[in-house]
Amino acid sequence: MNGEEQMYEQALQKTNDHDDKIMSDPNETQELRILIDNNQVGGIIGKAGANVTRVREQAGIFLSILKAETSVTERVMVLKGQYEQLVKGIHMIAELLIEADAKIKKEPTVNLTDGQTKLRLLVHRHAVGAVIGKAGAVIKETQQETSARVQVSNEPLPQSTEKTVTISGTPLAIHQATMRVLSQLRENPLRPGTKSYPYVPGVAAFPGVLGSPFGAPGYPQQFPGSFGLPQQPHLPSAYGDFGMGAAAPQATNTQKIAIPTICAGCVIGKGGTVIRDLRTQSGTNISIADADATNPNERVVTLTGSPQGIQMAIYLIRQLVEQYQPPANYQ
Repeated sequence: MNGEEQMYEQALQKTNDHDDKIMSDPNETQELRILIDNNQVGGIIGKAGANVTRVREQAGIFLSILKAETSVTERVMVLKGQYEQLVKGIHMIAELLIEADAKIKKEPTVNLTDGQTKLRLLVHRHAVGAVIGKAGAVIKETQQETSARVQVSNEPLPQSTEKTVTISGTPLAIHQATMRVLSQLRENPLRPGTKSYPYVPGVAAFPGVLGSPFGAPGYPQQFPGSFGLPQQPHLPSAYGDFGMGAAAPQATNTQKIAIPTICAGCVIGKGGTVIRDLRTQSGTNISIADADATNPNERVVTLTGSPQGIQMAIYLIRQLVEQYQPPANYQ
């Protein structure tokens, strides 16, 4: 075992010891949402998906980047896995970000041990207090013991209840600090019934509806619909009255997004029930192509309809993908 591996193992053990009191079930799946820049996506995915496949296989985590072909500058990356799997995955992703940054800057060598990068975690605005602690005690301790820098945004991201918790440092420091953040969030869960509006880059509030992102007052993150989809209230006339009378004329656009192949089944549903529900609720035509041989880990979803309907469909599909739970034996 080389010096870097020894440092990693020692840090992992220290982090595990710190969190033993709250990790009642080490096999429980956790979810982590990370905001990444567009120019970082390629470095994480790699040529023909090689990097993301390696992270999934070696760390044993589920990793998803829902890619929308729009002018957005950011993407949301979702990680799901057991505690130690997430530790390894975060470390690997931090290294990939350092490598990608070095390529952008055309640097001849890459120092993965001492190289610096940052991760922007997405955390509910009512939960960041646990990350900061009374008078900043928790965040100060985290920075002192991990050598990472931790910053919490002042305001939630647009049309969401999520703030960014930015962790900067070496890959080792980042994964130590991230695990401490997750520990605080787990030890201090949100109160039952707390509304959550996840941040979706590029998706603005629907016109004509105020006080709630994505156009529906009280739009929940966990959907009560029969197929995991929300039961939509009556939407403004700009969206048409799907099945309830004539819709206002809308320009027809076509947009494509990519979803992980492993999640396609949850978007289609048994006998196509979910995708039919998606079409009805968004008023768009949705088709999912077979995986390409050159990129078997992703399938392209084509959406055709009004701009607003496409935005709604993307949001609903994103929620299905992010709520997907990989099988217990998923590797």
